[in-house]
Amino acid sequence: MLVDDNEINMEIQKMMIESHGITVKTASSGAEAVKMAKEQDFFMIFMDIHMPEMDGYEASSLIRKFNKSVTIVALTADEISKVEGKLNKSGIDAYLSKPIQPDELQELLQKYINIQSISGDNKMSDKYFDYDALYSVFNDADTVQRLIKQFLSAHENDCEILGKYIFSGKYLPAREILHNIIGISGNLFCKKLYSISCRIRSELQKDYPDSFDTFEEIWDKTIAELKACLTPETTRAVPVRESFKEIWDEFFELCTEFDISAVDIFTENKQTFSGNMENEIFKKLEKAVMTYNFLWISENMEGFYV
Repeated sequence: MLVDDNEINMEIQKMMIESHGITVKTASSGAEAVKMAKEQDFFMIFMDIHMPEMDGYEASSLIRKFNKSVTIVALTADEISKVEGKLNKSGIDAYLSKPIQPDELQELLQKYINIQSISGDNKMSDKYFDYDALYSVFNDADTVQRLIKQFLSAHENDCEILGKYIFSGKYLPAREILHNIIGISGNLFCKKLYSISCRIRSELQKDYPDSFDTFEEIWDKTIAELKACLTPETTRAVPVRESFKEIWDEFFELCTEFDISAVDIFTENKQTFSGNMENEIFKKLEKAVMTYNFLWISENMEGFYV
């Protein structure tokens, strides 16, 4: 089982594991992972550590109460030396640093099962986006195109939002955005963006980040290279919607399908959502959308607009 609340990271990591001939089931929250672990026997659980509501530490501890044998592997972008004690206390057996590197994943899997090596050179280049490295993992151009499209669809405005949070001194939500960027940029082989994002996160732990101007420059160049790799047919036309009900129906349907395009609709029509909802409900929905918690939306917002 693979547990991650970010859909893009989830899909990339799932494909990387499945490339070793392993069947992967997914959970988008700690609570869902605990429920699935009670209902099914899993050989191994890849557990993201930082998730809202129930994090990977708590989920792992709960799973350990009724299953002592399953191997739990933590997925984290934290500095391991600072969290190793907490990982062990939670019953976690091993860890992989995010973004997951193919050779490290292979080494871990070889420790527990007999797998064949993946062919291809998986070293990251010095480009802003290394298309060849990403292709070497999946060996499928359509998959690479779809991953690029999903990233641009959900995260193209992250730099602007991050800047607003930083300039207003709201470092906690800024770190949450950086957490997503670090994971996704690493998985997509955007090496320079990954490096500068880690530096910004480190600076935010101390004071105002001095490297944000550099981050903006690298972000813009990375986005430009990603867009340059898109074929024309992957560009999504934005439909014209006549009423909030039409917007809501399309948005909610995409959420129930765990389709990341729902984030686009919310972002494009944010003022319309805000104007048609009580502020408290809107804030909860906004938080769920920005953390890609489509499960919460599906379970709690059904019937909101009838």
